[in-house]
Amino acid sequence: MVNDVILTHLDKPVRLGHFAKSFGSSKRRQQSGQGNSEHTVDYNELNKMGERMCNKSVEVVEEKVKSVTTQISLNQVLCETQIKAIRDSEDMNNEMCDFKMKLANQQCILNCTISSISKNGRTVPGRVARKLMPLFPGSKYYISKEKMSWHLAGKFCKSNGMELASIETEAENNALLDVIDDENTKEFYWLSGSDLGSEGTFYWAGTGLDISGFTYFAEGQPDNRGDKEHCLQFWKTSSTLAWNDHQCHLNFRFICEVIENVL
Repeated sequence: MVNDVILTHLDKPVRLGHFAKSFGSSKRRQQSGQGNSEHTVDYNELNKMGERMCNKSVEVVEEKVKSVTTQISLNQVLCETQIKAIRDSEDMNNEMCDFKMKLANQQCILNCTISSISKNGRTVPGRVARKLMPLFPGSKYYISKEKMSWHLAGKFCKSNGMELASIETEAENNALLDVIDDENTKEFYWLSGSDLGSEGTFYWAGTGLDISGFTYFAEGQPDNRGDKEHCLQFWKTSSTLAWNDHQCHLNFRFICEVIENVL
């Protein structure tokens, strides 16, 4: 047995078994130390690798966070833009509704005004009332494009709540001439003046008043030419329109009038 071997040639006797145990223990400690050293190197490398991976992961996460933040910002801007567009659209719609309401109210007022224009219970139809011209204070006028005899012209005016025009002042006469007297015009216009039933004495059939005071007859008129001229008209002279008596059955344009006290 090794344990029984004793080295006797040394200064101090030593059992070989004990020496072997000591040597083996020392060697194991050395080997153990070497093993620990190799293990420490591996751990450091792993630690460094872990740090690199961690840093890389952090960078990736930061990039993703940055991307998400950017997308959120873009989405927020887009949402704000869309909200603003919706609000602007609503504002525009509200303005359009207000405009339509105002227009409808004005149309209603106009229709009510037109329908209220009447004389002796007669109403001026809208199609005619829209053509009335406020040429002179106290009156509005309808200047026809149609041509009729004096009697039919008077009937037309009455059936539409008006009368053939009766001109009582120079200012009223001039107001009408400003509209109908054109240097190129060849049109004549019936007025309500007549001497039917009172030969030589003209009166305004629209008012029943005699024609006195202001007159605007052309030179040499009225002349009752051929004893057939009994109705008054604006007649074209060489330079302007003036009053003239003419045959009542002939067809000419005419002027209707609505008096202020029936508006």
